[in-house]
Amino acid sequence: MPRSAVPAPLAPAAVVEGVKLARFWGDKPGADIRAAVALQYEQTRRAVLSGKRPAQALQRADFLAISGGGADGAFSAGFLSGWSRRGGRPAFEVVTGVSTGALAAPFAFLGPRHDRELAEVFTAYGDRDIYVDRGVVGLVSNGLYDNAPLRRLIARYMSDELIDAIAHEYGIGRRLLIQTTNIDAQRPVIWDLTAIAASNRPDRRDRMIDILLASAALPAIFPPVRLDVLADGVPHQELHVDGATVSQVFFAPPDLRLSDYEKRYFGQPRARTLYLIRNGRLGPEYAETQETTIGVARRAIETLVKYQTVADLTRLQSQARAANGTIYFAAIPPSFGLMPRSEFDQAYMRQLFKVGRDEGEAGRWQSQAPRTPASAH
Repeated sequence: MPRSAVPAPLAPAAVVEGVKLARFWGDKPGADIRAAVALQYEQTRRAVLSGKRPAQALQRADFLAISGGGADGAFSAGFLSGWSRRGGRPAFEVVTGVSTGALAAPFAFLGPRHDRELAEVFTAYGDRDIYVDRGVVGLVSNGLYDNAPLRRLIARYMSDELIDAIAHEYGIGRRLLIQTTNIDAQRPVIWDLTAIAASNRPDRRDRMIDILLASAALPAIFPPVRLDVLADGVPHQELHVDGATVSQVFFAPPDLRLSDYEKRYFGQPRARTLYLIRNGRLGPEYAETQETTIGVARRAIETLVKYQTVADLTRLQSQARAANGTIYFAAIPPSFGLMPRSEFDQAYMRQLFKVGRDEGEAGRWQSQAPRTPASAH
């Protein structure tokens, strides 16, 4: 069906109707994200004063970022479950997710009591639960696969009870952030799912499902998702695809000086730690490439993603160090040699979940980003 795209001059001013500070650009800090951080830190201060959060929240903050990776998302699910077994898993102040990481993020945000659902999402389902192959029709439509099954799967877990739990955390200064790519604008968009959950929109559940689906909508493979916005008071529809189109993992736009807000609201900068889980292998993986259009394209994209991931890690490490923060990351170990037989091979994901659980329970983190994929270990 035809859509009413946002006119280019109005794109920067498009908003979500009925939800303040629901989203912001992910590549450049603007007035909206500055206002969102100020509100979050004021909520955190009030929550500490009222006893709803520990006093430690004014002194330190822990953040979690979960990357894209398709079926490899089973690694982060396992790692978080193993971390729960090990003990010491923080109540993260902010959790961010991209693509398959977006599907894990709500459960990671709500903590270990949701490890069962997290494990189930990444081990109990396979290809037919995620997509339907459109065959030849897919070559002339908006995606090779129909991801309606994935929408139904997301809806199964995004219950009103789960959304209410997310909404509660918004009021005490915690945030669940999901990245998509506005393909019209060629820019990343960060959505505050906690703000949408806490809103009075009667369709908040549907909107959250749309955003999670969009974040995992790999361009050309899955159809893009239309997201409703208001621009100059007029309804329009933006076209959004996989957040990993821009970056495999994210935390915040560059040059967002969190220490300035901490001094203002807490009286001093906090100790900050960013934990990053990469759903994939960092090093090169040799494989004989099929000399077909799809085979070469797939191999090229896989190569691009590896180098993009290393660049993202380096960027986030530089940002963390410049802000006197600490970053730790984990990735699928090179020793795991099993390869999937299909896009979402259930047996593969179950084995990878176990590997992730072992890694998380052992607390195997790295702190130095590799210079290139070849130098990863």
